Amino acid sequence: MGHDPATEEGGQQNLECIQANQIFPKKSPVLEEENMQVPFSELHGEFTEYVGRAEDAIVAMSNYRLHIKFKESIVNVPLQLIESVECRDIFQLHVTCKDCKVVRCQFSTLEQCQEWLKRLSAVGRPPSSLEHLFSFAFHAWCMDFYAGEKEQHGELCRPGEHVTSWFKNEVERMGFDTHNAWRISDINSKFRLCSSYPQQLLVPAWITDKELENVAAFRSWKRFPAVVYRHLCTGAVIARCGQPEVSWWGWRNADDEHLVQSIAKACAMDDSNRKHLANCGYNSGTVLPDTDFGTS
Repeated sequence: MGHDPATEEGGQQNLECIQANQIFPKKSPVLEEENMQVPFSELHGEFTEYVGRAEDAIVAMSNYRLHIKFKESIVNVPLQLIESVECRDIFQLHVTCKDCKVVRCQFSTLEQCQEWLKRLSAVGRPPSSLEHLFSFAFHAWCMDFYAGEKEQHGELCRPGEHVTSWFKNEVERMGFDTHNAWRISDINSKFRLCSSYPQQLLVPAWITDKELENVAAFRSWKRFPAVVYRHLCTGAVIARCGQPEVSWWGWRNADDEHLVQSIAKACAMDDSNRKHLANCGYNSGTVLPDTDFGTS
């Protein structure tokens, strides 16, 4: 079948190059009163959808946040932080957040309260696609605004040695003893074991990668216990992990139990603990309690 040059040329003429920020166009807000203005400075890629008046506050909602300006305070709640919205006592909007905070806003009429309930309930649903998340609009508008810094931005976002050095710097900053108690594992290199974990992970020094693979098979989403934070004064750590898949039969995993016990043991034997005790209110005569790490 032959090519028609005229058709190809016409097809090329129909192509249009658009900027990233044009994919996320800004919209004009719906104002409940004609003289109202957006009560906050918008972020890149943010546009205000509604501005209204409550009984004692100005209420605004953008594609990123719920903003309530009371007489003596201001509340900003990212929309993705909202857990639930409901009307209480007829005129009160009750917003419960995922961080357990509660925001209450009193309206003058039931119609106003119901309208804002409808608006917030609509944005509270999971997005139909990832591109509907605000972060994509923010990134697109930032790339346009900081066009001269694109090269630097790309360098920062490109995975490489600087990412590895940041991880090691954090380990050193929090005072982990990587000579005796802890080690950095590359078992998740290229995210081959767990897609939601970083490529490098901190684990007790004597735990092998083979043991980590066994524990990952026992944990939800293969998220085995990995240390992410250390208190400089006490040496106590926080480890992240998925739920153990014990099932109805109450299955156990010896490597999983050994890893959890080893994290506690590594905390106790971390030599760097003693270096910080004097700076944290402990004197040389302080006796720290011993811990029994035997199985029960």
